[in-house]
Amino acid sequence: NPLCPAQIARNIEHFAEKSAMDIDSLGPAVVSSLLESGLIRDAADLYSLDAEEVAKLDRMGEISAKNLTSAIEKSKSAGLSRLIYALGIRQVGSVAAASLASRFGSMDALIAADRDSLTAIDDIGEITADFIIGYFSKPHNIEYIEKLRAAGVKMTEDTVTVGDTLAGLTFVLTGTLPTLKRDEASALIKQAGGKVSSSVSKKTSYVVAGEEAGSKLDRANSLGVPVISEAELLSMIGD
Repeated sequence: NPLCPAQIARNIEHFAEKSAMDIDSLGPAVVSSLLESGLIRDAADLYSLDAEEVAKLDRMGEISAKNLTSAIEKSKSAGLSRLIYALGIRQVGSVAAASLASRFGSMDALIAADRDSLTAIDDIGEITADFIIGYFSKPHNIEYIEKLRAAGVKMTEDTVTVGDTLAGLTFVLTGTLPTLKRDEASALIKQAGGKVSSSVSKKTSYVVAGEEAGSKLDRANSLGVPVISEAELLSMIGD
């Protein structure tokens, strides 16, 4: 139920996550306070917040309010990949969102995409494609996206120069890497011409494993897929 208060709060929290729009200081308590005060009804309303009004909320104050509104303003330029993930479409994680952004380049092109063009992308199966199409078929979701657009949120993805060091290779990331965040490692692989997948198969070239790697590492070992560290990945890239 999209009108459920708990669902609305969770959607806004997800929108602000580091892997999504990366809005620092917008945790569950602040989201709850903003909703209860009537200052916002959805994540798009964040972009019309006034720092003076926010400062009046419990446990906020002028400095905290300014920091929050500055972080919200900065998030406008996060880019299409993060925005797609922030929408919270079922089964569309950060890796799939990056693939969609790279393939379509704009929110409008993604909204207009059909099932065949979606399933032609790595990491987008038939079920996920149906979830994507279903999301954009609902008028209230399109209205939400238009609110974000009107607020100045970036709806396109920057073109990145792609090398060929990792051309033809597919990587799966698992566990916590020593220095790189998951999206940073994915970006480096793609910039070097490689592909990033969310699941391990016989077609996987390498699994990059960090601490607390789980079932993906087990799957790699069972299939005989080479497992490498972050340092070995960076060495392959030549960074």
